[in-house]
Amino acid sequence: MARARNIKPGLFENEELAELGPFDRLLFIGLWTLADREGRLEDRPKRIKMKLFPGDDYDVDEGLAALADKGFVSRYEVEGFAVVEVANFLKHQKPHGTEKDSLLPDANGFLTVNERGKGGCVTGGKHLVHVSGVPAIKGNNVNPTLDNGSATVAPQSDNALILRFTDSPNPEEEQELAPQEQRPAPEPEQGPPANEAKRGTRLPADWTLPDDWLAWALSERPEFGEAAMRKVGESFGDHWRAATGKGATKLDWQATWRNWVRNQRIPIGVQRAGPSLGSRPSNFVNLPKHTPDMYREESAHDGPNF
Repeated sequence: MARARNIKPGLFENEELAELGPFDRLLFIGLWTLADREGRLEDRPKRIKMKLFPGDDYDVDEGLAALADKGFVSRYEVEGFAVVEVANFLKHQKPHGTEKDSLLPDANGFLTVNERGKGGCVTGGKHLVHVSGVPAIKGNNVNPTLDNGSATVAPQSDNALILRFTDSPNPEEEQELAPQEQRPAPEPEQGPPANEAKRGTRLPADWTLPDDWLAWALSERPEFGEAAMRKVGESFGDHWRAATGKGATKLDWQATWRNWVRNQRIPIGVQRAGPSLGSRPSNFVNLPKHTPDMYREESAHDGPNF
């Protein structure tokens, strides 16, 4: 089944790929649309030709060999499967979370099974299963337990893709379409400090205002001062620890803190930055002093009193 994929500008500047013929380069792009979420497809040149070049006189088998010679794809046979795997596929493509798992093993015979949450969307967890231990899939038969498309994904979203168009200012830096390198084992993720709220969780009972959050708040609202801003942090913690329902769980607590700070009113008794009212010069200075003599009537006066 063909899928929508992403083409980056660096593709056209890759010197290794430029040495191949135009049809070979087009074949490489076409393989992305035929590959599954792991970048694999069956090594069946005739079927590939019918999918990508139905009206052209082009030898797909020779094109695959040329791409493999340059390291852009690998061709292998394992446990009865003949597979083409696109190099660095997941580095440059972002399959949609509901796209079904690959039914083709890697060069070592392992299938990647993704853990899925509500709606059939991958959660990030995955594990490997050797294809020899899955009798239903050995010999190219579909194993229902691995077919996430029909079991957990709605038909209309089975092939939906999020397209991410990212222009790289330095194609050489991104190493676009470089030959496949052995992937190192992923390093364990480091959790956030204990006093920082994790994304998508309740605010911890022992949460205190982190220093970097305080520094940002003071740069945004310098008129508060550190002592007043720490009280703002206490009010933030008290409010969200007492919150219930969906509002008690935020996707991003740091963004929530920023909105909280921006909406705070200046505490009573704290003046905004800049000159205060008392420091402005008065308009009523250097006026003549009023004395009783200024309003004394003259004793001898002729004529009307005006």
